[in-house]
Amino acid sequence: MLCVGSQMTAQASTPMHAQSGLPGFQHSAWRVGQGAPGDIWDIAQDRQGTLLLATGSGLYRFDGHRFERDAAPQDSRFPSTNMVSLLLDPDDSLWIGYFQAGISHLQPRGLRSFLSGRDVPNGPVPRITRDGSGRLWAALKGGLRWYDGQHWQPPTPAMQVPAEPAHWLQRDHQGTLWLLAGSALWRLPRGAGRIEATGVDVSPQSVLAERADGSLWLADRRRGILPVARDGTLLSPAQRESLRLPDLRADRVLFARDGSLWGTRIGSGGVFRLGFDGTQPTRLENFDVAQGLTSTSASPLLEDREGNIWVGTNLGLNRFRARSVHALQDVGPSGPYRTLYRTAGGQVQGYDDDLRMFDLQRSLVHAGAAAMQRASLQSAVPVWLFHDDRLYRRSAGRTVAFAAPSWTAGQSFNSVFFAPRGEAWACAGPYTLHFKDGRWRNDHRLPARSCSLVSVDGRGRVLVGHDDGTLHVVDGRSVRAYGPAQGLNVGPVTAVHAHGEELLVAGESGLAVLEGARFHVLQADIPGVLEGITGIAGEASGTRWLNGSRGLLRTDADALRVAAGSARALSPRLFDDADGMPGIALQSSPTATAMLAEDGLLWLATNQGLAWLDTTLPHRNERAPDVRVGEVSFDGQHLPLRDGLRLPAGTDQVQIDYVALSLARPERTRYRYQLSGVDSSWQDAGSQTRAHYTNLMPGTYRFEVMAANEDGVWSSTPVARTFQIAPTFMQTLWFKLLCVLAVLALLVMAVRIRSGQLAALVRARLQERHGERERIARDLHDTLLQGSQGLILRLHAISQSAHASPAVRSSLEAAMQLAEQNLAEGRERVAALRDGPAAGQDLVTALAHVHEEFAGEGVNPLRLTIEGAAPPLQAHAAEEVFLIGREAIRNALHHAQAGAIEVELAYGRSCLLLHVRDDGRGMTDTHGAADGHWGMQGMRERARRLGGELRVWSRPGLGTEVALSVPAHRIYRQRPSPWRRWWPNRKPSG
Repeated sequence: MLCVGSQMTAQASTPMHAQSGLPGFQHSAWRVGQGAPGDIWDIAQDRQGTLLLATGSGLYRFDGHRFERDAAPQDSRFPSTNMVSLLLDPDDSLWIGYFQAGISHLQPRGLRSFLSGRDVPNGPVPRITRDGSGRLWAALKGGLRWYDGQHWQPPTPAMQVPAEPAHWLQRDHQGTLWLLAGSALWRLPRGAGRIEATGVDVSPQSVLAERADGSLWLADRRRGILPVARDGTLLSPAQRESLRLPDLRADRVLFARDGSLWGTRIGSGGVFRLGFDGTQPTRLENFDVAQGLTSTSASPLLEDREGNIWVGTNLGLNRFRARSVHALQDVGPSGPYRTLYRTAGGQVQGYDDDLRMFDLQRSLVHAGAAAMQRASLQSAVPVWLFHDDRLYRRSAGRTVAFAAPSWTAGQSFNSVFFAPRGEAWACAGPYTLHFKDGRWRNDHRLPARSCSLVSVDGRGRVLVGHDDGTLHVVDGRSVRAYGPAQGLNVGPVTAVHAHGEELLVAGESGLAVLEGARFHVLQADIPGVLEGITGIAGEASGTRWLNGSRGLLRTDADALRVAAGSARALSPRLFDDADGMPGIALQSSPTATAMLAEDGLLWLATNQGLAWLDTTLPHRNERAPDVRVGEVSFDGQHLPLRDGLRLPAGTDQVQIDYVALSLARPERTRYRYQLSGVDSSWQDAGSQTRAHYTNLMPGTYRFEVMAANEDGVWSSTPVARTFQIAPTFMQTLWFKLLCVLAVLALLVMAVRIRSGQLAALVRARLQERHGERERIARDLHDTLLQGSQGLILRLHAISQSAHASPAVRSSLEAAMQLAEQNLAEGRERVAALRDGPAAGQDLVTALAHVHEEFAGEGVNPLRLTIEGAAPPLQAHAAEEVFLIGREAIRNALHHAQAGAIEVELAYGRSCLLLHVRDDGRGMTDTHGAADGHWGMQGMRERARRLGGELRVWSRPGLGTEVALSVPAHRIYRQRPSPWRRWWPNRKPSG
C-alpha cells in the first residue's frame, strides 16, 4: 500500500498543463435579459428531458428553446421564490428546498409545503436525496432530517448523528449515503440503522461527487479536491493525500461520463475542467467571463442524458457540448497548415507553403507545434511534398526536387496525387502528368483539356476530372469518358472516391454516384450541403466522410446507394462550427482535404487551418428526442392540447404547437406530423415547431408528431393527441336530414305542381276534344242524320205509291230497313260523341248495356263476373277500356255468332283485367284487319295508348277470348293523402 501511495504521490507532483478556454467544447449561453433567469442554484432534468432550474426568482423549465416559469397549482402558492435545491422522484413529483422557507413537495395533484421554523429547522436546504433503501433525507443548516411519509423527523438517538448543520448528502452506486455535517464526513451503509463517523475532517459547505470508477471525491473549500473512498470503503490518509488537488477550490464538482472533472470555483473564477489519464490529472482548462461565461460566479453543474454539461450562474445558464471536430492548435506564427499528405503506411502529415512538416499522430495532437515538427523531422518514412510546379522527395533528412517538364511552360500543379512505389500524378493546365522512375510523361490517351483533379484508386485505375465536368477513367489500356450524357452533371470535378465498384464524384455543384453505366446526381434534405466537396474519405465499415463548403458530412455507402437508386433525399449528418469545424473545406487545395490516418483520426484541411475528428468515437446521439405537444390555438384562444379536448362549434382553423426535448442541438431537430382525416401521409416540417390546419370540418381528429435529433435518430413511436370539433346546428346530422327532407319535399311539390299543370293541360285538351265532338255530333245530326231520315221517309212514300210494283216495293223496304239500321247506328255514334259511350255509368253497367243493346233480352245470354271492389277510374282510361270491351262484345254478337258470352272484370292492386270470351265460330286472323273490318286493330291501338297489353286467343270453331291488362297507375284514379289539401295544386272547394 505504501508503494502504491508513493507512486500516486509522484504522479500528483507532475505539473498539469493549464490553458484558458475549453477548445474541445462548444459553448452556448442564455443570459438574463434574453429570457434566462438569474441566481440559478440547482439544476435537474425530468424524464421528458426538460431542465428544471431552482432560482432566486422561482422554479423555471427550459426545453432548449425557451424558459417558462412554473406557477404553483391552483389554490396554492410556493412559500418562497428563493429556491436552492431540487430532487426529482421516479413518480415525477418534485421536492424543492428553499433558502429560508423550508421544503415543498410538488405533485401532479397539488403542492404540500413544510414550513421553516414549524415543520423543519430554519435555514437553507442545500441538498435533498434518497438513500439506498429509498428513505428521503434533507440536509439543512439546522441539522439532518428524514421523511417518514407525513413529516420531517430528526435522526433518532440510535442513528447517532450529531445535531450540527448538514452541508451535503451524496448516495454512491452501492447505495451508501454520505453526509457532510459540521466538520466531519459520515456514512450510512445501505440497510443500516446507524450513521457511522469516518474520522475524515471537512470544511463547512464542502460537497461530494462520485466518479464512474466508484471513487468518492470531496471538494473541500480549504484543502482542495481529493478522493475519500472507493466502492464504499474509505481510502487511507496517504491515498487521499497522494491524489489531492490542493489548488482547486470548488463550490460544486461533477465527474462527467468521459471521466473528466468539472467544477465551479468558489466565489468567482468561472468553471474548470480537469482531464485524467487513469488517476493522473493531465490537463486543466479554465472557462470564465472572458471566454463567454454568463458570469464569473457559477454554482450548479449537471450532465444531461445527452452528455451536455450545464452550468448555472447568477446571470444565466451555460451549456458545454463536446465537439466532434477539433482545430489543430498552436501550429506556429506563420498561419494555418492546410496541405495534407498520407504516407504509404497510413500516417498523415501536414505542411505549409514553406514546406515545414508536422507529424499528425494521435499522441501529438495536444503536444504543440514544436513536438509535431520534431517528430516529422525524426521520421524515417519517405515523404512527398510539392510547391507550385515542383515535387519534393524527403527521405532520411535529404530532400530532392523534381521540376515539371519544360513543355508545361511552368504551369502550376492544379492537383497532385502521390501513389505507392515512388510514383506521382499531377495536373498542369491541359496536361495529365505521370512521374515514374525519375521521369515525367504525358498521357496522350487523355484529351488536352484543363485538368482539375487526378487520383488513383486501389485497383490502379487513374481517375482524371476536368473543369468542364467530365471524368476519364484510365484502366490499363482502356479509357472511358463520363459526362452529362452519362448523367454526370456536378460542375468542375473537385473530389473522387473509388472503392471496389463504388465510385463517387464530387463537383462544385453537387455529388454523383455511379450505378451501372450511369451517374446519378444526389439530392440532400439540407440544401447546399453536397456542394463544394473537395475531400472524400472512407472507412472499412462503410462510413463515408465528405468535406465540403458547408462543413463535414457523414453518411454511409448503403445510404448513398439507396439515394442513387431512388428519388429519396440523402440525410447526411452535418458537422459545422457548432461541432468544432474551424471553417469550411479548402476549395483550392491540390490534394484531398479529407484523409483518414491508420490511427483512426480523420484529418481535414479547411480555410481556417487543419482539424481532426476521432473516428473511433461514435459521434452520434443515440437518444431519440421526446416530443411534447403544447397548446392548440383557435379563434384567438389558447388551450393545452389534451386527449379528448372538444373545440367549440364553428372552429375551422387550428394551430398546434409542439417541441422536441433535445438539448444537444435543438436547432437541428427535425419534425414530421400528420392529422388523421386530413393528411394522407407524414408531413415533413423541417425544424418548424408549429402545425397549421384550415378548412376543418366537425369531427374527431388525431394529431401525431415525431422528431429526430441532430443525428437523424427518430422517435420510436409518435406522440398523439385526439381532439374533437363540435358541429354548428347547420353542420349536424339533423340539419342535413332536414335539408334532405326539404329537398325531397320540394321535389314532390314540384312533381305535384307539374302533375297539376299536366292534368290541367289534359283537361283542357279533353274539353276541347269534347267540344269538337259535340260540334261534329251537331253537324252529323243536322246534316247526315236529318238527310238520311228524310231519304228514308221519301223512300217509304215511294214504296207506298200505287205505281210501285211488288218487286220494287220489296226492294225499297229492304233498303229502308238497312238505312234505318245505319241511321240508328249513326245516332248511337252521335250520342257517343256527345257524352261518351259510358257516360254516367260505371264500367260494368256500361258493358252490360252494350250486350242488351246489340243482343236483345234473352238472346245470347251474358255472364258477367266481377272481382274486387271497383275503385274510382280515370275517365279517359275508362272510356278506352269500355270501347275495347264494347268492340269485343259486338264482335262476339255480330261476327262470331256466339251462343253465350262471358265478361270477366278484375280490379287488381297492380292492374285492371278485362276478359271477354265467346263460344262462337272463332277466327284465323287475330292481329290485323279481316275482310275490311278494323275493329281488332283499333282495340290494339287503344290498348297501346293506355300502356296496357291486349291478347287474343281464337281458333276456328272454338270461340274467341280477348284479354286486356291495364297498369293500375294508368287506370285507377289516385286517392289523395289526408294532407294533400295543403299542396299548391289543391282545387278550391265549393
